[in-house]
Amino acid sequence: MGRAVYRDFDAEAMDRQYNPRLAVDDVDSVIADWASRSAAFTARISCELDIAYGPRPAETLDLYKPENHGAPILIFIHGGYWRALDKQPYAFSTEPLVAAGALVASINYTLCPAVTLDEVVRQSRAACEWVWRNAAAHGGDASRIHVAGHSAGGHLAAMMAATQWPDVAEDLPTDLLKSATSVSGLFDLEPILATPVNDDVRMDAAMAARNSPMALPPAHDFPMTIAVGGAETDEFRRQSREFRDQWANSLGAIDYLETDGENHFTVVEGQVDPDSPITRAILGHMGL
Repeated sequence: MGRAVYRDFDAEAMDRQYNPRLAVDDVDSVIADWASRSAAFTARISCELDIAYGPRPAETLDLYKPENHGAPILIFIHGGYWRALDKQPYAFSTEPLVAAGALVASINYTLCPAVTLDEVVRQSRAACEWVWRNAAAHGGDASRIHVAGHSAGGHLAAMMAATQWPDVAEDLPTDLLKSATSVSGLFDLEPILATPVNDDVRMDAAMAARNSPMALPPAHDFPMTIAVGGAETDEFRRQSREFRDQWANSLGAIDYLETDGENHFTVVEGQVDPDSPITRAILGHMGL
């Protein structure tokens, strides 16, 4: 065992704890299957793809539309450790939400290392602001906006839940987001400084601290779900439990879901079942 770089973990152990690809075989094939399933989903529903919410090429979002108007809105944020992937492969996992009557806005952001994590967070906030301002024009209800995300998107969903929206724009309501769901997220970014991920994300200690939801309060009181696969690493599960405990001091309703036997990737696939615990939790937050 080498020198400890975080808690009792040496560098090799940290990579095993914080790199989900090391625990799952042939992740590229898994993502390719997601992309194929998502293409089939978007081909059979009403959707608007690659709408610009900002000036950078990656500042786009997709809208997956239900049949009803005035729909509650779920803003979904994709994973990929802030440095990989795209909104498109995740589309398939939102099908039961759209079927239940939700308007889903799935957002992209510029990936590290082209930008810093500060900029990724700023872009995510800009996407949320765009959704609030343009909801009615696309069949959604701006008074019923919710946020969810997976992995890096789970972190970003929590950052959105901690955002003081009037600081972003004076006319934005403090309660712009009515609930948040974070799946397999990271909430204390200090350990990432000791992993190869930071070669691309390039955080220093100050950036990691200001982008750690664990150190921030929620913007207001809203229901929240923290979910993680039961077969994920000890550190992913520890972070989720401790974040739940931290924000439970401020939120009246926050629940922790550890889905039995699911890893960092099958936890996404499970959400296509409308009766899965995570999907039920999101629909419950949305009143659907």
